[in-house]
Amino acid sequence: MKNNRINIHSQQYMETMARLMSEALESPEGMRALAAAIAAPIEQEIKRKEISSLLLTRHTLPKGERPIYQKKPTVKAHWISKDGEAQEQELGKDEVEFPTNRIHSNPMVDISVLKHGNIGTLMDIQTGAASSIRKEMDSRTITVISSAIPAANTVEVTGDKVTEEALNEAISIIEDLELSVKYIVLRGRRFNDMRSWNLDPQTKLELRQKGVIKNYGTGGILLTAAMPMDEIIIVPDEEVGKLPVRENLKTESIDQKTRFKTGWLVWSEIGQGITRPDILAKVKLVP
Repeated sequence: MKNNRINIHSQQYMETMARLMSEALESPEGMRALAAAIAAPIEQEIKRKEISSLLLTRHTLPKGERPIYQKKPTVKAHWISKDGEAQEQELGKDEVEFPTNRIHSNPMVDISVLKHGNIGTLMDIQTGAASSIRKEMDSRTITVISSAIPAANTVEVTGDKVTEEALNEAISIIEDLELSVKYIVLRGRRFNDMRSWNLDPQTKLELRQKGVIKNYGTGGILLTAAMPMDEIIIVPDEEVGKLPVRENLKTESIDQKTRFKTGWLVWSEIGQGITRPDILAKVKLVP
C-alpha cells in the first residue's frame, strides 16, 4: 500500500469519497473500491498516535522471510503470543523467532450513510477503527516490554505515587550500562505525580504541558493509556527489540451484509519481541 499522505479535509478527497460511497451500494466492486479508499486514512491515523514504532525497531518482512533475530545467549528473549500474552525463551540460544499475529477491527456502517453520502460519519468510523487497532498494538508492545524487564532492573516504591528518588534510581540503572535514557513511558496519573517534585522552573513549565513529549533529564516523557497505572518504563537509546511487520494495514469489504448494515475487515499482521531485556528498567509501585 502506498504511504502518500492524504488530506482528508480537501475538497478533492470529499468529492472522491462521496462518489465512492454512492458506487459502493451498486456493486461488490464499488464496495471494494471504497474499502481501498478508507485504508490510507486509517493507516495515517494509526501512525500518527501509535508508540510501538518508537519503542521497538520496525522491520518490514520481505515475502517468505521469517522474523528471526540475533540475541545474547545470556538473556531471555520475550515476545507476544496470538492471545496477547507475553512469552519467554530459555537461556542459551543466540537467535529467536518472533511470531506475527493479526490485529484487526470490523467497523460497520449503516446503509443510509452510504446512500446519503454522509462523509462525516464515515470518517468517524475510520477513526474508530484506527483507534481500536492502535490501542491493541500499543497494549501488546507495553505488555512484552514490561514482562521482559528483569527483577534486578526494577525499582520498587511503596505507596500510590512515584517518587523522584525512585525514578532517578531506575534511570541510573540505564546510565550504569553507559547508555542514555531515550523514553520514560508512563500513564498521565504518574506524570501528574512529577509536577509536585522540586524541579527547576523550566522543567516544571514543560511538565505542565500534559500530553506532549517533554524531557526529564535526557529522556523524553511518553504518555500512553497502554501503561499500567503502577509502572513506569525506562527505555535506553539503543535497540531493545523488534516490531516485525508481515502485512501492512489492509482493508477488505465483507462478503455478506445485513438489510441495514455493511462493513469492512481492517487488519494488519505484526509481532512484538524483546531481544535486550537487560538494558531496560522500570519503577514499580507496590502497596
